[in-house]
Amino acid sequence: MKPRLLLMITVMLLCAAAPSQARRRRHSHAAPPPPPRYTWEGGGINLSPVLVQPYHLPTDTDPAQALYLRKMNLEEGLFVHSTRSITKRDVDTPELFVLDITQSLEGGFDSVNLYDRGILSWGLMQWSARSGSLTQALVYVKRRLLATHRRKVWEKTFVANGLDVDANNLIVYGKPATTPEQIRVAFRGTAKVSQFDPALATHWATTMARAGRQPDIASLEVDYASNIVQSLMHRRLDGLPFRPKGRPGVTLADLAGDNPYDQALVFALWTNNPRHSLEYVADAARAAHSVSEYDDPSQWPPGTFSDALMRRCQTSRFGNWRQRANIIQARALFVRTAAPGDLSPFEAQYQVVLAARKAKHLQDIEIRDAALASKQAAADAKAAAEAAVAANQEKGLSDAAAIWETAKSRARDAMAGAIPADPDPAIVPLTSHSIH
Repeated sequence: MKPRLLLMITVMLLCAAAPSQARRRRHSHAAPPPPPRYTWEGGGINLSPVLVQPYHLPTDTDPAQALYLRKMNLEEGLFVHSTRSITKRDVDTPELFVLDITQSLEGGFDSVNLYDRGILSWGLMQWSARSGSLTQALVYVKRRLLATHRRKVWEKTFVANGLDVDANNLIVYGKPATTPEQIRVAFRGTAKVSQFDPALATHWATTMARAGRQPDIASLEVDYASNIVQSLMHRRLDGLPFRPKGRPGVTLADLAGDNPYDQALVFALWTNNPRHSLEYVADAARAAHSVSEYDDPSQWPPGTFSDALMRRCQTSRFGNWRQRANIIQARALFVRTAAPGDLSPFEAQYQVVLAARKAKHLQDIEIRDAALASKQAAADAKAAAEAAVAANQEKGLSDAAAIWETAKSRARDAMAGAIPADPDPAIVPLTSHSIH
């Protein structure tokens, strides 16, 4: 009985193992996953070393620079330069184009700033703890990670290092940080400006930089920032009477039109100072409207809003707005002459659009010039015809006068007997005798 029992058990085990082996064979022939679409996607947890650097205010030997930095609300602190960012080949949408320019001004996925009034700023848009934008960004990241079953990424990256968020606040080591003073103490170790605990500040600089280097979190930074770009561009501006045809109010997208560099400039200003950026936009819109008879921005002369906003930035009292405007203006000029290989996919496509617009503009000029030439030719022909008619009329009158003078001369001569009395039949007056 024992050999038979052993045989039955062996057969049962083989039957149970067969489906799993078939599944393994089936999965071994499955197609490999597609490569990541963007450079920040893919890969596992990134624990590469973080270089935290000190930031020092200049000494009083440069008073002009010191005054500038005080106006910028800078202080002693730490920072981390970005090592992860959107690359040129990633930029294939309008939102990524705007964010690519933004990161050149603000920083990449893992940029950290602990040396200004924002107290702690992080990421593509330098979301700051003081303003509350860092809380909003982290709430979005946390919710998306939890909703897509990636809780471990959040817990290992943030919670294990002492940081969490609820719906409205940062939670640092289990305590909500709700005021600027509490936030400053939580991340810098003291409420005094320009003072900080080096060990504590280094810990947070390292934690946030490592967070930005994780592929899952970098992707969510892009998603969140892209949503902000779209929301801002379609935000209705109060206080401007201009309106596109068919709907009330005007948006930033209406003013910028289909010029991505205008959109990027507006977003770059808004990221730095939301309230004043919209004031600059309103001033530029009024200046552009003043040279047009239309309330619809799409009917304004091309480039009027862009030029007005650029002029406004050149007279800005904000420290780096002139620099931001010049950087974006240089990008806008570069795309017109650059080789396609030197451009991002989006800018290469926009270069084609610019070329098509230029060709159409030249064609419109040719059509207009041809129409004007045709109209002028018709006018010249009409004038020539009228001149010919007038000349003929004048010649007819002149001939009639000459014939009459000849008749009078012959009549006088006949009466004087100088010539025969037989008159020229062509000038014989009509009488009843000549009719009969």
